[in-house]
Amino acid sequence: MKYELYVDLWFVTNFTMDAIALWVAGRIMKQRIRFKWLLLASFIGTAVSISLFLLLNHYTWYQIIVHLLVNPMMVWICFQGREKKVFLCQWAITYLAVVLLGGLMQWSIFYLGGEKFFIICLVGALLFLGLVEKMLGYFQRQKDTVFNLLLVTQEGNLKAKGFFDTGNLLIDPTLGRPVHIIKKDILKEQLEKEMLLVRLIPFHSLGREHGLLEAVTIEGMYILREGHPLYLERPVLGLAEEKLFQDDRYDVILNGKSMEI
Repeated sequence: MKYELYVDLWFVTNFTMDAIALWVAGRIMKQRIRFKWLLLASFIGTAVSISLFLLLNHYTWYQIIVHLLVNPMMVWICFQGREKKVFLCQWAITYLAVVLLGGLMQWSIFYLGGEKFFIICLVGALLFLGLVEKMLGYFQRQKDTVFNLLLVTQEGNLKAKGFFDTGNLLIDPTLGRPVHIIKKDILKEQLEKEMLLVRLIPFHSLGREHGLLEAVTIEGMYILREGHPLYLERPVLGLAEEKLFQDDRYDVILNGKSMEI
């Protein structure tokens, strides 16, 4: 069986798929995409791949070199990453995107009767990858809003997890400070020893127009953000039962204004 190879069509198709795959990897990894490097990497990767195909007589060696050398080289040229872990993630995402796009192209040509269907499949692939990006972004945002906390009390320091909630804007009317909501059991020992002065502050929420919340003031609280910690002096903590918290990922609902202090 003989096949006709149109090098120009092959070059354009592979160049386009490589460029899209690199763009998808950059978007998912939240990397800065410099299009001149993206286009250069796609051009070099496609040109080297075609040259190897025409020069090598052994198809297995062609596959090994392209997958293990050419593709990683293309990813490095595009992103020029220095961290091994990040580079491997970029390579993996690019590789999966190329496989997906290549598979859709072959499927559309052989089973749908022509290359025009490849455009439809390509749009579908991009929509799918966009959905994946949105989902990954959502989970990343969820992760980024949970912080390690260090509560400074007279009895010593306590470790906890804090969820940054922009919807919590409760203010202590007496002190004029933001109120963070904490699981009451976290401060159980200090409360039993009466080391903390409990007072009531008014609040309102959905389904409850007026209410009173037990609150205490501790010595300090560190919000251990990546890069640099944030120290809050004499933070106000509202005491709540565990049923208020959705899961066990966090112990404190940080006030939406706490990052502004």
